[in-house]
Amino acid sequence: MDGKRRLQEKLDDMAKLAAKEEDCDAEFFSDVIAFDVQKDVKYFAQLWEGSPPMAPPNPGYSESVQELKTIILSKAKECAGITLSQFRSKIQDLWKALMNEQFVFSFKNTLEIAVYRKLEVEYGNWTWKLRSNMLDIENELHTEIQNRKREAVELTYLQQKVNTTYEEIKKEMRKYFDDDRDKDMLVQWRGRFEHKIKDFSDELVKGVKRKLDEVIQQKKACKKLDDKKTEFENNLLQKSKELAHKLKDMAKNEQELEKQFNSVWSGLVKQLTADTRPIENINYDKDQSTVLQNLGFEWSLVNECKMSGKYKTIHYVSFTTKIKKLFMWPFQPLIKTLIDDVEKQTINQIKERPVASTGYSLTYLQEAANTVKQKVTDFESKKNYALKKEFTVDLSLYIFHRAWTWLSKSHKEFKMNNDAHSYVDSKKMQYYRVFLNFCKGSASAVVLGELICDKLKRAVLEAVSNKVAKDLTDTMKSSYPAFNGNRSDLEKHILKSLAEKGDFNSFITYIQQPRNHTETYIREEVQKYISTKEGKETGMKILRKNLDDIKNLVSIDLYNATEKVKTCGGDANMWMEEFSSLLQAKLTFNTICCKNFNDLNSFDFLKEGIEEGLESIVKELRSLSLDEMQESRMKPDQILIDQLCNCCWVKCPFCAAVCTNTLEDHSPDKHKVTFHRPAGITGWNWKGTKDLDIDFCTTSVASDISFIPISDSEVSFPYKKYQTAGEKYASWEITPDESKLAYWKWFVCKFQKELEAHYNKKFQGRGEIPSAWKNHTEQEAIDSLDK
Repeated sequence: MDGKRRLQEKLDDMAKLAAKEEDCDAEFFSDVIAFDVQKDVKYFAQLWEGSPPMAPPNPGYSESVQELKTIILSKAKECAGITLSQFRSKIQDLWKALMNEQFVFSFKNTLEIAVYRKLEVEYGNWTWKLRSNMLDIENELHTEIQNRKREAVELTYLQQKVNTTYEEIKKEMRKYFDDDRDKDMLVQWRGRFEHKIKDFSDELVKGVKRKLDEVIQQKKACKKLDDKKTEFENNLLQKSKELAHKLKDMAKNEQELEKQFNSVWSGLVKQLTADTRPIENINYDKDQSTVLQNLGFEWSLVNECKMSGKYKTIHYVSFTTKIKKLFMWPFQPLIKTLIDDVEKQTINQIKERPVASTGYSLTYLQEAANTVKQKVTDFESKKNYALKKEFTVDLSLYIFHRAWTWLSKSHKEFKMNNDAHSYVDSKKMQYYRVFLNFCKGSASAVVLGELICDKLKRAVLEAVSNKVAKDLTDTMKSSYPAFNGNRSDLEKHILKSLAEKGDFNSFITYIQQPRNHTETYIREEVQKYISTKEGKETGMKILRKNLDDIKNLVSIDLYNATEKVKTCGGDANMWMEEFSSLLQAKLTFNTICCKNFNDLNSFDFLKEGIEEGLESIVKELRSLSLDEMQESRMKPDQILIDQLCNCCWVKCPFCAAVCTNTLEDHSPDKHKVTFHRPAGITGWNWKGTKDLDIDFCTTSVASDISFIPISDSEVSFPYKKYQTAGEKYASWEITPDESKLAYWKWFVCKFQKELEAHYNKKFQGRGEIPSAWKNHTEQEAIDSLDK
């Protein structure tokens, strides 16, 4: 009785203290949890009757267990709304917690995790609706900017455009938090998710504004050439017409006509572009050598590193060949972190440069190389280690290699938009056909119709490619298993893919650069989907629907423009102005000057000719494969990367498992993962040995072992107090339990030799692999991911 009294007092004191800290009204423990000290405290009989080892089991112990079971079940019956599966889950969580001495401070609530995961899926659906709506808005405004119908985009205007969808989502969120059967548990996250959806919407609007501002700037930069394009096209048309008039007697000899046309074409190009200087191609190989030599590296060293090609896979290079003797193996992970940091900073730095609007410059490589050299120097001074010069050269070449695709593509875009020579040359076949038509005595309506259809083909292809990309992404986001769940679901599919592929280097990339690997995985899965029968059929269905929609819109505009001109008695200029005005609301379409078509008098004939040409265009585009539309501005893989990778990427400081929170900034919640891994897969080892650590983090934090957070330090911390070891440890919540995913046991056994070679350490001594781990098959490993 005295023990019960003291327990009651202790519980009441704790309740008062907690109530004071949380600003609540609670005087007694029973104000918080239904509790009767007389009925709810149970004492068990001894397990053994007498003294072991000869003592028999005490029947009273089993009776105590049975009595407790009956009481728990009767209590559960009184709880409104709890299901049998929920009750089972809570009992399992409590039992696991009781088995851990720190259960008072933290234990895994499986039911709460399941509710949160479900909320994450819903959050993903809400954010996708916003992004999908914003892509449509971006597409619409991009067309207006390209048609010079808009010269500025204001944030307030974008917010107004997206507001209807945002309000619908807010309504859906209110309904979810108010009506879901787990609403009592959901309430703790409601405010945070409502705040996050607002932040997401704001960031989305700002991101689209940045993109559209770049398009506006690029359009302004191209204005000089754009203004000249009309002049070029008028001159090309006039010269083609004049040449055709001279050679009309040769109309039947097409070979001779082509020869005559080619003979005057180069002179015509030279004449039209006499006052413009051609834009040069990038001499990337020379520029790399120049930049590195300017930084003080010998030509022979630079050339040797370039010829070896090892820099292309710098993450897998054995760093002992790059590092002086005083740099020991335990510090290899620090080098990998240095490479990751330098790569991220320099690539972002290069991509911020306006290459598409102002062109490539050697300066961009100089900036990147300077950053590499400075980062390596800082690393050496802070760590008191010296790296060989070829490491800096290799790292610089690696950055140049990673940046090349983006730089070349952006410069090509700049050249196409700004180089008069390239533009005029690209028109040769088009104006050869115009020339042939004039030679054959075709009517002006036929020639103008063909010119319009040439422009329509490009406009329709661009519009339909962007629409197909967006609609295909919609389909994959809603039905493709890897993309239609939360972050943990995506992680599960990535791990399954890695196991099936069985490539060690892919695993290492995933462990060391999880975001890069995830982006690669998304690209590969998109490519795989559009290569399947289902993907092809879905893509073709989407393509045909969008083609039919655009064809109908163009036909309506064609009819309306023709009817208006006939009613008003207008000329070719009026018809072109009216048709362009109607069409430019949907497609990127540059108008054609009709100075050379003043003799046009049958607009119905023109309309019929364009309709026939449009039918041919649609028929041709219907046979396009999804691969042939990959050059569109919008790409399914990039849209999915933007959607799915906008989350937390912080890695566990022990095993490098990535926090699986769908929110990028989920403060005040700490970083968590459902399952951790053996720390040895990231190179953790026992001090003073080369023995890799085989323990899972969840086991380590329940042990009495200590760890050293900084490899060259002597300061250690108990695993149980890991959060005192610094910010990166304090930001994590690792629940002490015995959860060990079979997947990672299988991985360690499967790639034991490769891991040992990679880190130059061994699974031996205190890190010896338990024999039971070797019994797990690949299929068991994959199946464990679904548990």
